[in-house]
Amino acid sequence: MNKKEFSKALNIVRKSIHRIDPYSLLAGGSPDDEFDSEINAITSQLQRCGSGKDVADAIARVLNSSFSEKHNPEEYEEEGNCIYKALVENGLK
Repeated sequence: MNKKEFSKALNIVRKSIHRIDPYSLLAGGSPDDEFDSEINAITSQLQRCGSGKDVADAIARVLNSSFSEKHNPEEYEEEGNCIYKALVENGLK
């Protein structure tokens, strides 16, 4: 993924993560860049993802490593599918 494609994918992931607002940090007043390191880490794993389930696995893996509360990938399946669909629609998959 080149720099332009990575930036596009990063924006797709950012919108999705902000929409689900894990742990309600954004709703609680945290700054918009609260999840930037996690968003970067998830985006970096997208090249290895071949499905929405793979994306959900990446989301869970990254968030579980960043926060003490643990979640199953199934909890992120809807967002994983949304992200994967957006990647396909934008020619990134």
